[in-house]
Amino acid sequence: MRARPSRERALRSISVLMPTWQGAEFLERVLERLSQQRCDRPWDFLAIDSGSTDGTLELLERWKGKLGHPLRIEHVHQAAFDHGDTRNLLAAQSEGDLLVFLTQDAIPSGPDWLATLARNLDDANVGAAYCRNVPRPDAALLTRLFSANDPGYSAGRRETRIVDEAEYAALGPHERRLLYNFNDVASAIPRELWELHPLPRTSFGEDVLMARALLEAGWTVVYDDVATVEHSHDYGPEEMRKRAEIDGRFNAEWLGRLCVASEAEARALVERQLEIDRKALVESGLTEAELARELALAKQLREAAFFGMHAGGKSERRRPATRLLETPKRRVLYVVHGFPPETWAGTEVYTLGLAQELQRRGHEVAVLTRVPDTNEVEQGGAPDFSVAESEFAGLRVFRMTNRTRHRSIRESYLEPRAEAAFRRVLARFRPDVVHFQHLIHLSVGLPAVCRELGIPSLITVNDYWALCARVQLIRPDGVRCEASQGLGCLYCIKGDEFTYVPYAKAVLPTLAQLVEQVEKRPLPGLWPLPHDVSEYRDVEARLGIACGGYATCDLAIAPSRFLREKLLATGHFEPHRVLYSDYGTLTDKLRPLARKREPKAPLRLGFVGSLLWYKGVDVLVRAMAQLGERKVVLHVFGDFKPQSDEYHKQLAELARVCGERVQFHGRFDNDRVADVYEQFDALVVPSTWFENSPITIHEAFLFRTPVIASDIGGMAELVEHGRNGLQFRVGDAESLAGAIARLCDEPGLLERLDQFPHVKTMAEDAREMEARYRALGCIVRERTPQRP
Repeated sequence: MRARPSRERALRSISVLMPTWQGAEFLERVLERLSQQRCDRPWDFLAIDSGSTDGTLELLERWKGKLGHPLRIEHVHQAAFDHGDTRNLLAAQSEGDLLVFLTQDAIPSGPDWLATLARNLDDANVGAAYCRNVPRPDAALLTRLFSANDPGYSAGRRETRIVDEAEYAALGPHERRLLYNFNDVASAIPRELWELHPLPRTSFGEDVLMARALLEAGWTVVYDDVATVEHSHDYGPEEMRKRAEIDGRFNAEWLGRLCVASEAEARALVERQLEIDRKALVESGLTEAELARELALAKQLREAAFFGMHAGGKSERRRPATRLLETPKRRVLYVVHGFPPETWAGTEVYTLGLAQELQRRGHEVAVLTRVPDTNEVEQGGAPDFSVAESEFAGLRVFRMTNRTRHRSIRESYLEPRAEAAFRRVLARFRPDVVHFQHLIHLSVGLPAVCRELGIPSLITVNDYWALCARVQLIRPDGVRCEASQGLGCLYCIKGDEFTYVPYAKAVLPTLAQLVEQVEKRPLPGLWPLPHDVSEYRDVEARLGIACGGYATCDLAIAPSRFLREKLLATGHFEPHRVLYSDYGTLTDKLRPLARKREPKAPLRLGFVGSLLWYKGVDVLVRAMAQLGERKVVLHVFGDFKPQSDEYHKQLAELARVCGERVQFHGRFDNDRVADVYEQFDALVVPSTWFENSPITIHEAFLFRTPVIASDIGGMAELVEHGRNGLQFRVGDAESLAGAIARLCDEPGLLERLDQFPHVKTMAEDAREMEARYRALGCIVRERTPQRP
């Protein structure tokens, strides 16, 4: 038996963890059985629901006072659900020393189920244990017959371990798959081992991969036939085929196993199994008519299973193995385009907060950021792409100088000199994982460097820069772009004639063969073609190279579903590797607000943020001018310099019409954020670009403040009309004025807009990220050849 480290933590407490979705059918019985458990160890229950509408959430709420143990409910959107990742979220947000995973339809068979399952892990050699399934009392005859030969339903305790290394190495894929039997329908894993191998992010088979990693690390996996759960499904042929295809694909991609190699083999397996089915059905005492009916259905189900496995096994993709980490502590490098104290925008502040929280959790953290330098080298300034190490807020920071003097459009997104500097930082810090927060002013080639060196990487996509050189999918003339405009982007990048953008997008690709002629002589026409062929080529290549760079990361995180869909629409991303997960929000400045509005007092509105044209503050001020005699005041918080900024000057002129109803307060220290929110009753977010997941909306919800927001992008996702705020037509001052008027005219409306969602804290976000970092580190990697 191979040597392995021993477990160090005692299993003093248990967390029962359950992903739920539309689970009302069996969940009442599951919770009732859980409430009857006799277990000496303290335990709690955590469910993560992914959008149930069948009464599951209401049922869970009712059981909070009846379970007899702490019960918490958290939520993810259906788009964020993943069998492995959601279970990792459950583990990350729980505290128990022993993690017990239970599905919403697995009913513990007796009051000692939990204690019996947990007792298996008292053996220091055991890395995981799982329960025997028993068919439901009302299970269909064929369901009971099929389960009789399923190892997850069989009688007899099994303790599986690798005893002989050479013997294990000689096993084929079929024998190994049998060795890896494990089922997280009802299972237990010590938190200590889960931290060394979080469940792989996959749509199927995460439990099998966990068992493989544990066995190969020297642990024993126990099948306990005394700890049983009632669990079975009466699948029809269509569902059976679907599940079999998934199973066949999983076996091929993850285990290198072809379950059914050919259609001929599938037919032979069907015939062979039907003979066994016939004998079992005859022995069950069916009438002739019943026998014929059951055999016909058995044939359909067997065909669905074997031909489905054959179809799924055709996948040519092969995924790498995973293995346990040597230590749960990680060396994490964050890469971001700016960082305090030079810049304090949303991405920079989020990166700072996340890095500090990971460091507080015991990980070694560093940040690589780009800094400008107003001094030339001759004046003592740092050379471009040189790296200086410093410290900020207790964090190790590598600052790379880049004055962004691009010699070509291509260098604005793909910069070999930045990649060389990145290699030097990697050599100095030696990270276990790299988390990119932005690549602008750096290079989209950085993730490829990580892949070449075998370093796990992920990227949080904070805006649309991969699709749009101007970052926000909005032109300077205020027109929003639904997607990249291809070669039309050249006119936007150069700030030329924006009206040419759609024509260039439609026509220029068809004229590619004429590009070389542009260098030699101008082409007459209705629109000007670019005169620099290299610019044409650089813009033509940008979308594929930029999105390809992002997609090189092991995982991309989109903080809004809207942004995720924009990424997937490019065709450059694998859907399962683009995760929707919202930001964590800093709560250290959170306090109860002493805010009380008198019945006849004016409605107080607030705007918080940068006064940039695409933030739509002019729309808000125009709306204020349309409110007649209504009692309403707008407080604007953000740097305000009408003497030097043209847009700010425009805002000041618009505000004159409103008199004292519009008040500009200028910048504020972030330490005073609670004081700011105390000064208004509702926040307005009137942005005209596709905001991703605005931090101000998260803050407003934390302070229980309703939000009036534009009806596009991530704003429309966060603000539920009539529940926690109101939406209005983007850029439409009249529509916004109508929303504000409702708050003034409808008694009690402001108070009814109080259905605020749970806002993920930075601490919660850090726990989730920690699990992702570890999971990526478990993947067995090979270095790739360096790019030419």
